[in-house]
Amino acid sequence: MAKLILDTLSIKRVLKALGYSIQGTKAAFIHEPAFRQELIIFVLLAPVAYCLGQSGLEKALLIGSLLIILIVELLNSAVEAIVDLVTSE
Repeated sequence: MAKLILDTLSIKRVLKALGYSIQGTKAAFIHEPAFRQELIIFVLLAPVAYCLGQSGLEKALLIGSLLIILIVELLNSAVEAIVDLVTSE
């Protein structure tokens, strides 16, 4: 049991997962125009959100809402890719 927990929390596993996440983000940036647009908007609005937030919680909520937009776009792209594989038009 302890070995399973240590394997789950190993640095090697975390670094591999980080690498896969970076690869996926690069692929989305290259192949998804909507993700590129929203990423540019995020880069422009994140500093504005940081400046507008008066408390740490407000800053986190404002920046978090921008991150949610990126996450939903990635999910939308994944659903579109699956639908394209399943359907024939």
